Amino acid sequence: MVRQPILRMNASLRFTVIEHLSTAELNEAIDVAQQADETRLVRRLCYVKNLYEGKTQQQAGAAVGISQLTSSRWARA
Repeated sequence: MVRQPILRMNASLRFTVIEHLSTAELNEAIDVAQQADETRLVRRLCYVKNLYEGKTQQQAGAAVGISQLTSSRWARA
């Protein structure tokens, strides 16, 4: 079964969040990354989860402890 990405406008209206993973898949990926001690991957996945929840880039970045510049770069990646 192919999952269609979900398009969601972010509150800042500056970019669109395309959800490629379901919330359950994202939570599972976070759990697997934590078990593998992949700290940087966990941080990035949590950032993505924050965007899925409707937080702005700045809010999502602050929640995982990254700068606004890094948050912007991650959002474009």
